[in-house]
Amino acid sequence: MTVLIAEVLNVLTASSLPVPSVLTCDAFSSAKKFLQSRPAGVYTCVRARLKVLNLEPVLSRVLVEWPFHVQRLTAGLVIMDIKFKHDKLKLKRLQMATEVVATSVMIQWQASETVDGMLSVLWYPLEESDDYGVAVHICAMPQPKCLASTVLVYGEGRENARCKHTQWIEDRVPLETHMAHLMETRGEPIHEVLLSKAAQGEDRYLLEGLVTNFFVVMDGQLYTAGQDVLQGSTRELVLKACRDLFIPVILEAPRLSDREMWQAAFVTSAVRVVIDVTRLLYEEKDSEHLVVRETLIPCDKTGLVQRIRDQISMQRMYLQ
Repeated sequence: MTVLIAEVLNVLTASSLPVPSVLTCDAFSSAKKFLQSRPAGVYTCVRARLKVLNLEPVLSRVLVEWPFHVQRLTAGLVIMDIKFKHDKLKLKRLQMATEVVATSVMIQWQASETVDGMLSVLWYPLEESDDYGVAVHICAMPQPKCLASTVLVYGEGRENARCKHTQWIEDRVPLETHMAHLMETRGEPIHEVLLSKAAQGEDRYLLEGLVTNFFVVMDGQLYTAGQDVLQGSTRELVLKACRDLFIPVILEAPRLSDREMWQAAFVTSAVRVVIDVTRLLYEEKDSEHLVVRETLIPCDKTGLVQRIRDQISMQRMYLQ
């Protein structure tokens, strides 16, 4: 399967943007490998639709929720680099460079591929310079490996959660290692780690996954954290679907102590879209030791989750 990359440097100071060269690069077969090969910076990953008759200069027809992704890149950069807070011109140059590079990549992708892609955009500072580079990578959209998820509550909520930064790829390694060790010990798959923060007593607010957003159905309402989480693009699709369907949404982090009252739970991501959570693992003190407890999450008998899925599919043809 084809893997393409393109990159431009000195975006902020160049008199004009060069025409980017789009290269085939099988060494970076995944978005993660590509991002780890570049300097740290803010990034986003977006589903690239293939089934579009004509590629327009505006990428919003082929890149799902593209304006959302550009805005999140911009907001993340302002968080990480204060000099951009009052410099809209520099932000505009980064946005324009991204449009040029992403368009070049998508034209070549659509000319050679027959599947949807995962397009990643990275904005990163250049060494010994106040300038920035823009790098774009595309590979085949990963396919979901499971139709339901087991999740493990482990780890505190992260700092600067609203900023999608490549440093998080490194910071989450200990959490992924713990999950892998527990999975080996139990002999059963664990698909995601849920970050949390302290609530009253020993209760926990459940925030988000390492690469997903987390939702709970309770009392016919949808609960998901409104603060201290990355606002993912698929999360935004779910919230839009709920508005269309008049499903009440409570932007509050679900409590671990309420788990027996959950009617359903699911996680979202650009790859998985909406995946049911069927099993919740969490650690609890037993005498002087921590033991792993397990709660089975019921299948959604309310039909609410399926209504959300159907609405997203109907409104977002890339899922069909």
